Amino acid sequence: MTGDEVEKLLDVLVLAQNRFHDLGMRRKAVLSQLPLNVTLLLVTGVLVAVDPRTLSTRGFVAGQVIVLVLLGLCAAVPWQRLPGWAVLAIPLLDFVPLALIRPSVGGVISGLGLLAVFPVIWLSGSGYGPRLTVALSAFASLLMVWLPLLVLGAAEPHNLVSEIVVPFMLVAVAISIAVLTMSGLAQQRRAEELLARSETRQRLLDTVLDTVDVGVLVLDREGKDVFMNTKQRQLYLASVPPGAVEVDESELLLYRDGSEQLLPAEERPVNRALAGEQLSHEIFRLGRGPESRTVSISAREFEDATGERAGTVLACSDVTEVVAAVRARDSFLAAMSHEFRTPLTSLLGYAELLQDDPSLSPAALSDLQVMSRNARHLRKMVDDILAASIEGSTPDLPRVRLDLSRLVRQAAASAAPDAEARSIALTVEADGALPILGDGSGVVRILDNLVSNALKYSDEGTKVTLVAERDGEWAVCSVIDEGFGIAPGDLRRVFTRFQRGDAALRSGVPGTGLGLALAQEVAELLGGQLEVTSQLGVGSVFTLRLPLAD
Repeated sequence: MTGDEVEKLLDVLVLAQNRFHDLGMRRKAVLSQLPLNVTLLLVTGVLVAVDPRTLSTRGFVAGQVIVLVLLGLCAAVPWQRLPGWAVLAIPLLDFVPLALIRPSVGGVISGLGLLAVFPVIWLSGSGYGPRLTVALSAFASLLMVWLPLLVLGAAEPHNLVSEIVVPFMLVAVAISIAVLTMSGLAQQRRAEELLARSETRQRLLDTVLDTVDVGVLVLDREGKDVFMNTKQRQLYLASVPPGAVEVDESELLLYRDGSEQLLPAEERPVNRALAGEQLSHEIFRLGRGPESRTVSISAREFEDATGERAGTVLACSDVTEVVAAVRARDSFLAAMSHEFRTPLTSLLGYAELLQDDPSLSPAALSDLQVMSRNARHLRKMVDDILAASIEGSTPDLPRVRLDLSRLVRQAAASAAPDAEARSIALTVEADGALPILGDGSGVVRILDNLVSNALKYSDEGTKVTLVAERDGEWAVCSVIDEGFGIAPGDLRRVFTRFQRGDAALRSGVPGTGLGLALAQEVAELLGGQLEVTSQLGVGSVFTLRLPLAD
């Protein structure tokens, strides 16, 4: 053995700096054999003090020599090149010197047979076939105590029986060690399996977090970084001031969207999250200039196994392109809507002037009315697009006392000419006054949109009914038609901006897909709701619910 190997063995024996199962086969063999050699060396010292004559007996000398030879074999044999079970030859051979030494000095020192516990522990604790190793330990122990009696010719029955105690004790030790070893090996295999699964899951999680296009930052309870994936590192670099390498959180270029003022420390997402605040999709800007990024940040706390707060997770989604696309769309819609309104206003104005001309024939007057109606419809579509292009939060609507029943009758009266032109029966059923608090133009806009849609998507000869009634604390207006109906798949997006159902598209009726979306937004602002039920080929029922003022 080299000096380095000896040093490691001493570490195991004295300082326990290395684990036994991490050692090589040679070092394990030496460590397993060494206790027997050390104990026999102690026996030699005792004999020197008690009866030096026994040191010269042939059995004692031969036993000591064999034990030393076996220790040398442990250090010299290249066990790593042999099968793992080959090393068990050493503990089996240990019974030979013990069989020689025990009768030689048994009269001076009693209990030397218990020295066989060292090879028994080695055998039964090896983990190779517990039944076989226990059986070998029992057989070798019997030979150790009976063979000397057979050689000396003292193999009387009573002598053989009297020597059975030591082998029985050694077998009991062997069984106990084998059971503990197998239990330990099973636990070790289970622990290794769990560790392997844990490492696999950790690698999978790391791969997923580095693959997704969302920045993930994990902080411990003190606010120190625990994990930062690749995307988060990219976003972090975008917020670092030019020329800097790594800076503190307070020095990062972090702004509210649309502002050029750096966020103060108490308003920064990390500090707010560490203070226990939950963030949900808040928009911030990282960095300055063309390289800046707009991000949506959410933050949540997480707990450890005991339920204590362990840290915080922040998720950052890069929405730069999305925000830019929305702004470009809104700018385009606003510009186009304004451009359309100017010529449409002129067309409506001249059409109204021409309708006052008494020289017009009835046919020309009818044509002018058609032109005016279509121009008003086109202007309504432009108004819808303009309303949808407004950025930011929807403004608060003024609240005044209104009568929903009266507004429903007015909406029916306004739509009567269109219904008559389409040969559609338009009727109103109202309970009486239905007082609400709301914005007059907003409610009228909702009703006009619902009635207009009911007429547009109904065939000639059908019926459209407007019902105004009380329902508990609600003022309810239902617009019931016998039109095309809406497919179940389209009902989920009927109130989504710029979405139109398949039936509406097939009908060829013009529209932007904005009217119902804007109507629902106004209804929600007034504390109400807009609902729909429909069946293809049967018709639809749009229901507006607004809270009663009383």
